[in-house]
Amino acid sequence: MMKPSIVIVCVLFLLPADSLFQHESVQVISGKGVYIFGPSLAEADSVNTDESESLNDFAYYSSKIASYVRSRGLTCQYISARTIEVRFATKKTYIISRDSVEFGTILTDGNKEPLLFRFVLTDLELEKESKKYFNLK
Repeated sequence: MMKPSIVIVCVLFLLPADSLFQHESVQVISGKGVYIFGPSLAEADSVNTDESESLNDFAYYSSKIASYVRSRGLTCQYISARTIEVRFATKKTYIISRDSVEFGTILTDGNKEPLLFRFVLTDLELEKESKKYFNLK
């Protein structure tokens, strides 16, 4: 089994990562897209075996959904900050706090309430949710 940090690095070659190496406390997002959040490399190195398997699955499915999302003209970015602030065009904000090595996915269009998934979804499940949320064909 590969270490989670190795898998994360491999996946992130496909995803822009603002905070992979440095732990940032807050990351602000305001663009339309799919934002994948999870541990920094240091945090990934400290996970137990059960978390490691889940994190490897998460990294695999995240890399697969990145291609789909980008082909539809949406942003796809990895974030390892503990707090994520989603800003809307109306100046409203939505705060998401990440505990420890927790990971998940945020879908946001900058206008309506974001969709938050705090667990592993397959690429097919994320594709289905993206189609519904962004009204994609």
